[in-house]
Amino acid sequence: MAKLLIQMPDGQEITHDLPEDKTTIGRRPDNSLQIEDASVSSHHAEIFFENNAFFIQDLDSTNGTYLNGGQIKKAPLNHDDELRLGSIVTQFKSLNDSGELVVDDGEAESLETVTSRRPENFTCSSPLPIASDAADPRAMTYLLAAAAIGLLAIGGAVYMISQIQPPAL
Repeated sequence: MAKLLIQMPDGQEITHDLPEDKTTIGRRPDNSLQIEDASVSSHHAEIFFENNAFFIQDLDSTNGTYLNGGQIKKAPLNHDDELRLGSIVTQFKSLNDSGELVVDDGEAESLETVTSRRPENFTCSSPLPIASDAADPRAMTYLLAAAAIGLLAIGGAVYMISQIQPPAL
């Protein structure tokens, strides 16, 4: 088991459990871990478990994914690795089988877990509005009105063409 410690711009630290399958990270709400920050792409990166190890993979993000200061596309994760997603700094923590945090001196310490799709104090600072997953109820009305106008225009054009008399020879 592993955790991701996320440093908030205000200094608060959020802890997110990493399951042993896949955790997608990005600004959109359909990610496993949503980070509403303008520097984080809609679908920024994913952390996954493969061959008994955790890996991080960049998902062609705009601002890149960095592991211990170097930009990566895909890399294995080790205890205490620093990840930077856009301007958000996180730290990867490995846990032993009893759920205790592995520390460098061989001892273990307990780590409190806060599980959340969207950490409490994450706020969007993007100048662009976040796309909503809910459809605009007026959209269907606009679409039907546009279709009706299009059909009337086509029908009018066909009528006008049918009224044209060919020139006499």
